[in-house]
Order: sequence, then structure tokens, then C-alpha cells
Amino acid sequence: MDSSPPGTGALARAAAHRLTGDHAAGLAAAEAAYAEAGNLIERAQAAALRTHFTFRSGNLAGVLKLADTLSPLMRAHGGEACFEYLRSVALAASELGRIDVALPYAMEVHALAEADGGDTVRAQALMALAACFERMGDPWQAERLMRDALVLTRVSGTPRDLFIALNNVCATLIGAFYLLRGDSTRAEASAALERALPLAREMHALQPQIAERFVHVHMLGNLGEILLHVGDAEESRQLLDAALAIARELALPTQLQRVRCSLAEWALYQGQPEAALDDMRGLLSEGVVMVATQIRAHHATYMAARQLGLSALALEHLEHRTELERQRAVQQLRAQSEQFITRVEAEQSRHEADRARQRANEMEQHALRDQLTGIGNRREVAERLPRLLAEAEAARSPLALAMLDLDHFKQINDRFGHLVGDQVLVTVAQMLRERLRGTDLLARTGGEEFLAVLPDATPARAREVCERIRAHMEAHDWSGIAPGLKVTVSIGLASSPPCEEAVLMARADAALYRAKAGGRNRIEGA
Repeated sequence: MDSSPPGTGALARAAAHRLTGDHAAGLAAAEAAYAEAGNLIERAQAAALRTHFTFRSGNLAGVLKLADTLSPLMRAHGGEACFEYLRSVALAASELGRIDVALPYAMEVHALAEADGGDTVRAQALMALAACFERMGDPWQAERLMRDALVLTRVSGTPRDLFIALNNVCATLIGAFYLLRGDSTRAEASAALERALPLAREMHALQPQIAERFVHVHMLGNLGEILLHVGDAEESRQLLDAALAIARELALPTQLQRVRCSLAEWALYQGQPEAALDDMRGLLSEGVVMVATQIRAHHATYMAARQLGLSALALEHLEHRTELERQRAVQQLRAQSEQFITRVEAEQSRHEADRARQRANEMEQHALRDQLTGIGNRREVAERLPRLLAEAEAARSPLALAMLDLDHFKQINDRFGHLVGDQVLVTVAQMLRERLRGTDLLARTGGEEFLAVLPDATPARAREVCERIRAHMEAHDWSGIAPGLKVTVSIGLASSPPCEEAVLMARADAALYRAKAGGRNRIEGA
């Protein structure tokens, strides 16, 4: 993903407003930047900001209208701006229940992230895809994707990234609660809230680290909503009132409407149906954008009217709620039907990709192995040794490097033949494996030459390990390979500091030379 600077003038102002959450001013600046853009990059960045502010302002239909004209431009530009734009369109379409629009955009976002993104970008793509599945009536798949995104965010995301990922998992679980809160699935609905509550608490703890106040509305609203339905009336009311105040201050209509629904349900739980009825009838008369919020508003109005004995009014809103749920169910079924083949193909592609990755890993591992002995080769040394040295230096821990050379190996080949020589090398490799740890680096670096790197080994400990290897090789009964065969080894040892490859290699090589010159079958150095 690219990260081109936002430029100057209106574009810079729009980018600054995005950080502060001033959506109205940001939208005005983005529109001005779009009009005055002098090249494709500036126009695309301005277009992405226009879409972002339109979405954040709650004008979801406006986002889809922008998509009719901006999509070709954004795809031509590509990069981070295109990713953010496509993601905004996918989320807006999801909120409107337009899964036919949302899912293709979300799949495109996912493909971009997989091709050119790190963990945080891949997490954002998974969350957009999860939003589609949640609106398609599949909160189970949505939760799985959201939790995958959360894992990626915990690995490499900022506190703000983690805050948003936690919020999205909570929102998905709250949606599952509303879907399942009938008599026959009440336990499953309650379980969804139980899974959401610790995540919402974790998100609440992160609030002081998040500067953008508009993001706080989501946290306060979600935690307040969860506590409302688990029975904590006092804390839920405090949180919902705080969310309502920020939503009004920042003019966030979709969040404002959702919080008002939660407060109406709070009033119903507290035996105040009149207050709930008045606010919900006022809310519905103002016009509610999100289908899920419309359903909640009609449900709260129905419940309030029923408690007050207003049968005709209760029936009217029950019918409205039922019709909206029916329309949503039809849209969900249609989307599921239309996208079934896509999902099957995607699953097949995933399996093919998994198999390809497995083959690539196997080939990579094969490339790092010595074909005769099965231990590492020079390539593995080149790949692992610098990391081991860097880790030892960072931790200020000891590290030992040993060069091992079989004595008179040419004579073994000449006297017994190369087949016996190969059997000797395989046996020696197995001996070394058995006497070294899994964390040690072991490799065959030449014909009869081996290298062992022992992290966390002091000079004394390294010499003790090498002496056991030398003694075992000398005492081993080699007659099973060839009568009269004897094999010994000379070893050169070097220890850190310094944790420098060239220095340690030179020291070990010099020590090995001394071991050979001193009569072989011995250890020098360290």
C-alpha cells in the first residue's frame, strides 16, 4: 500500500479534519480539494476523503451515489487511497443492506490486502468482509472473521487499530444478540453478550489512548448497550448518556439514532414506557437510515405501546417491524443465493492457496536441507546465523560456534569407497542431532565439514558438549558400516563476544587448524 503525502491546501485540511473527526468541515475541504486537484494522485486522495467523510457523516446512500462516478478513478489510482475508498463503499452498502453491492467491494478489498498488505491492512479487509456476512444474517461467520482480524491487529496494530477491531467484534456480537433474542434461542443470545462484554471492557480501557472523540461514541454506545441487556442499569445509563452527548456534539446521525434506541430500551427495562414511546415515535418521524436501527425503533415502540395498552399502535409497529425483518430476510437470502458460487469458488481458491503455500514451504525447507544427511546446509546457515547472533547480542547472552571436521576422511573414501563415506556422513549427522538441542543450528558446510551454533552456551558448556561428541565418535563401533573402519573428529570452538559472524568464523577456523596440527581427534579454542 502506498502512503503518499496528502499535499497542501484543501487536501491537507481535509486530512487534518479526518484526524480530529470534524466530518462536516472535512467533507467541505475534501470537495474543494477534489475540485482543485491538479493530478490523478491528488484527485484520488480527495475522492477517498470525500467518501470517508460522507460515510462518517451517516450519508450512506451518498456513498453509493459517489461510487457510481468515483470507482473507475480510484481503481486507476490504486494504492492506499483506493483500499480505503473501496472499504468505505463496502461498509456503507452493508449498513444499507445492499449486500449485492457490498460483497463484491469487500472481496476486492480483501484481494488487495492479501496481495499488498500487512497484518493491519488484512485485518481491515477481514472486518469489511465480516460486516457483509453479518448483514447477510450469518453472525457466526462474521464473528469468526472479526476474531481473525482481531488476532492480526493484536500482533502489529496500534492502540487505535486494536480499539477499532474490538469495537467491530462487539458490534457483531450485539447484532447476533438481536437476531437471537427470541424464546427458543435466548441462551445463545445471552452467550453472545457474554463473549462481547470482556472485549468491550478492554476497549473501554484503551479510551484514554484514542484522541478522536467520534470513535469514543462507538465504544460508549456498545459497552452501554451490552450492559443494558445484561442488567447493569446504572452503568449502562451513564455510558449511553455520554455517547448521546458526543454524538449530538459531533453531529453523528447514525450513532445518535442507535443510542436513542438503546435509551428507549433502557426506559422499557425501568418501567418507563411513556418516555420510550415518545422518543421512538419522534425518532421514526425524523427518518432512520439504517435498517437494523429501524427494526429496533419499531420494536421499542411496539413494546412501549403494548405495555401502555395501546393495542392498535402496538400492532401497527409490530407489523412495520415484521415487514422490515421480512424484507431484510429476503435480501439476505437473495444475497446468499447470488454469492453461493462465489463463496464456493473462494473456498476452493483458499484450499488451492493453502496447498500452494504448503508446497512452497516444503520446497523452501528442501532448499535449506543437505540432501545426503538431512541436516542444514550453507543456505540455512546464511539464513539463521545472523538472526541467532542478533538475538544473542540483544539479550547479552552467550553463544558458541563450533567447526567440526572428520579426520582423514579422504583416506576413508579411498580405502572403503564413497558409499561407505556417505554412510559415515549420515551416521555422524545423526550423532550430532542426538547430542544437540532443537534450538541449536546444525549444518553440513562441506564434504566432511559440519558447523554447530549453540545459543545460550557458555565456553565451558560448549566445550563439554563438543567433548561428548568427540568422545562418542571415537568410541563408536563403526564396523557395522565397514570392518576396520575408525572415525574421529577435530573441533574448533569460538565464543561470543563479539556477536559478529566473520570474527567467530575466523576464530573457529583458526582453532580447527590448531586441532588438526596438534594431532587431530581433539578440541581447540573457546
